[in-house]
Amino acid sequence: MSLVVIKSFLITAMIGIQDITSLVSDHSLALAKYSLFINLLVYFLMNGAQIFETLIFVPRWAKGSSPNFQILNTEFKSANLKYFWISFHSIHEIIFLISLLFCYPIDGIGNYLLFLFILHMAVRVWTLIYFAEKIIRFQSLANTVSDYSLEISNEIRKWVLLNYFRVSIYIGISILMIPLVVKILKIDG
Repeated sequence: MSLVVIKSFLITAMIGIQDITSLVSDHSLALAKYSLFINLLVYFLMNGAQIFETLIFVPRWAKGSSPNFQILNTEFKSANLKYFWISFHSIHEIIFLISLLFCYPIDGIGNYLLFLFILHMAVRVWTLIYFAEKIIRFQSLANTVSDYSLEISNEIRKWVLLNYFRVSIYIGISILMIPLVVKILKIDG
């Protein structure tokens, strides 16, 4: 009985895969257009969140010689943005990969989008290695330290300055994506 169920499942899956493959190949240009457009929209949503965070939220905890780490205190009335950014970035990475997959074969778009993806991933790795590690450290300081040394204040200033640079790169990538979206939307098919 179980062998019949397995064979039925495999046949159904193969038929489904063929239908999906046919659907994708018949509509690949439309999928490329929609995925690249959605990629750009999500990028601009992330830029808006990053700009808000950089201009409003970061100065509230990083200002002056005695930073207000209690804003980052994840144990008490926190503004823990970790889950927001992890889910938002994960969704965006999937959309970016899908748009790269469908747009890569298109002349004048694929290689340029690949370059933007590599730049995007380089900044993402920098974000994970430097910015995420530091913000986690700053959050732990909110729970343990009451007096902040000059070293910590300098570390915060460096983080804030580099964050301006990082956010500017992300904004630049999304702006460089606009001509690709315009170009792909002009393609008939």
